[in-house]
Amino acid sequence: MATSQKKILFAKIETREDALKVVKDASIGFFAVAGLQAILAAFIAPSLWMDAIILAVLAAGLMKFHSRLAAVLLVLVSGGEAFVTVMNRLGVMHEGGKNVVLAFIMLVVAIRAVEATYKLANNNFRTPPMPPRVPPAPRTPQRGPSVIPAR
Repeated sequence: MATSQKKILFAKIETREDALKVVKDASIGFFAVAGLQAILAAFIAPSLWMDAIILAVLAAGLMKFHSRLAAVLLVLVSGGEAFVTVMNRLGVMHEGGKNVVLAFIMLVVAIRAVEATYKLANNNFRTPPMPPRVPPAPRTPQRGPSVIPAR
């Protein structure tokens, strides 16, 4: 994983733009995983259709509505898939994937999506410090035709 990807994955969400970027990137990532699962379902394991549909629907809700519910459900689904993947690698189960790294990345991205959606909903962003106030320059009298007031 490149350094810039690590920064994006673990960077603080400090502004609204950061939160929107995390939500968008997480949605795109889950759409990609849903597409991968749909391809695998079409050719290898038809049981993956349900996983692909669930991920796609939740990713759409996350992207379109910035839904906290969709983000939390993505954490639950990703956590379940990570659990099944680890159990499969340990030989306890014979169903599920074998890519533990992908399962871990999905779980971390889902957790980041939850953080971003909650910050968006609560408008909970650190505001930048206000710049120091500079007093206006003193006014200098302008030279011009002098006006003598009428008496």
